[in-house]
Amino acid sequence: MSRVLVTGASGFVGRHALAPLVAHGFEVHVIARTRRNVPGVIWHSLDLLSQSADPLLAELRPSHLLHSAWITEHGRYWGASENADWLRASQDLIEAFARHGGRRVVGVGSCAEYDWTQEGDVPWPETRSCVPATLYGQAKRDLAAWLDTAGLDYAWARLFFLFGEGESPQRIVPYLLQCALNGETARCTSGLQVRDFLSTRLCGEYLAAVVASDLTGAVNVASGQGITLRDLVEPIEAATGRTLNVDFGALPDRPGDPVSIVADVTRLRELGVPIQDLVAELVRIAD
Repeated sequence: MSRVLVTGASGFVGRHALAPLVAHGFEVHVIARTRRNVPGVIWHSLDLLSQSADPLLAELRPSHLLHSAWITEHGRYWGASENADWLRASQDLIEAFARHGGRRVVGVGSCAEYDWTQEGDVPWPETRSCVPATLYGQAKRDLAAWLDTAGLDYAWARLFFLFGEGESPQRIVPYLLQCALNGETARCTSGLQVRDFLSTRLCGEYLAAVVASDLTGAVNVASGQGITLRDLVEPIEAATGRTLNVDFGALPDRPGDPVSIVADVTRLRELGVPIQDLVAELVRIAD
C-alpha cells in the first residue's frame, strides 16, 4: 500500500480529496489544524509556516505528497505577503519529502498563474503562457517552476473556479444561492463573463485521481464547461426550487476582466474522471 501525506487537509479543497484517496488504496496521513472524522485517515497537527515537517516525514516516509496548504482567506490571498512565506515553506516541505524517500508530488496551483490578457487559446490549455498578475499567482507559478527542477515525479494541478462547502458567502455561487433561498434580489455585474465552475467535491476526486496516476507536469483541474454568470441563474433555480431575481449591471465589470476563462481538460479526461452535473452539485451545497 502506498502512503500519501496531504497538507491543507481541513481546507476548502483538501478535505474533499481524503475519502477518494482512501478509495484509491492509499494509506492516508494528513497535516491539518482542524480534525475531521474521515474513515481511514490519520491526522497530524503541524504548522508548516513555523515548524519543520522533517521529523514527521522521517517517521512516515510517505511515497506520495498532495500539497494543498496555502493562504486562501477571501479578499486577501491575491496580494497577501504570506504568499512568499508559503512558497518557502512549500519548498522546505518538498525537499524534506524527497530526503525521506518520497517519490511523487502533486502540487495545487491555480488558473491565476496564466496570462489573463492573452488573446486566443480558448479553452485554455496547459501550454498557455504563465504571466500572473497577482502575488498569489506569481508564488504558485514560481513553486511549479522550482518543482520542475527538483528531480521528482510530479504533477501540478491548476484549479479554476471552485464552489462548495465552507465557501465565503461573498463569492458568486453561495451569494446567488442565498439570494434565491431568501427571496432577495442579487446585485451583479453584467453577467456576460464566461467562467469554468467546478465543485470542490469533484475537485477532490480529480486531485486524488491525479495523485494515483502517472500524469506529469501541469494539468488543468476544472469542469471544462464554460457558463456565463447570467446562465447560472437557471441551474441555481433548479437546485433551490426558488426563483432567483438578479439585477445585472447593478455593479460595474472589473476593468480588464477576461471575457472567457474556461479550461482545456483533455489531459484530465485521460484519467476517466466523472463529468460534472452542475445542478446536482449545486443541490448538494444548497441543502
